[in-house]
Amino acid sequence: MRALWLADVLRDAGLTVFEVPGWRTRGADGWGPVRGITCHHTAGSRTSRDADEIRVLLEGSESAPPPIAQLYLSRSGAWHVVASGTCNHNRVGWGGPNEGYGNDALLGVEAQHSGGTEPWTAVQYQSYVRGVAALVRHDAPGWAVTTGRVAGHKEHQPGAKFDPTFNMSTFRANVSKEIREWDVVSPEDIDKIANATAEKVWARKVTLPDGREVTMGTIMRWLDSAQLDTRNKILAAIAELTPPSGGIDA
Repeated sequence: MRALWLADVLRDAGLTVFEVPGWRTRGADGWGPVRGITCHHTAGSRTSRDADEIRVLLEGSESAPPPIAQLYLSRSGAWHVVASGTCNHNRVGWGGPNEGYGNDALLGVEAQHSGGTEPWTAVQYQSYVRGVAALVRHDAPGWAVTTGRVAGHKEHQPGAKFDPTFNMSTFRANVSKEIREWDVVSPEDIDKIANATAEKVWARKVTLPDGREVTMGTIMRWLDSAQLDTRNKILAAIAELTPPSGGIDA
């Protein structure tokens, strides 16, 4: 599997996304089905540059051959899509939500962070939450990730890894909250839906007994100006009308 939708899903979430050249063909083809996400931090310096961190992901290290992760998250909150296939960001886990799974079933996110006492900025942390929430919500063949399968590297390989430094239970709760809020329809959206529906209803055409085609909007205007007895007659006639073939275009 190749997750060629990664950039689009993150952009659709309102996030800033950069595409590292060659990402669509980078990583092994035999990836998936994907069961979970592993959250990492890069452990670079506090003054590291995005370009230098991404170069490590592309060139690998002594302990990890390239590419190292599918996604990179900058301190600025911007996402960089690095690869679409299998990457080498963790071992087969012996703990956490994704115990027993390895690189062939897990997506890796490497966030620019030195570890230790460096604080996570609100911009980067919120982008991390929203980006992971967007990935969890996504539906695609070979992609079966739930919030419960979002794990920290430190949970996946306990005792050997310590990233990321934030609390993963809190992070998963934040991801769940983001998804719930995402799926709530706002009053503004309800108004838009109602207006669009009303426009379709008013534009619907019906055939009168005398053969004329008129819109429901025209009939409603007749009703507004008609006397009560006339209005009742029109309503009774409407009940017997049938729309032209095709009906309403949903």
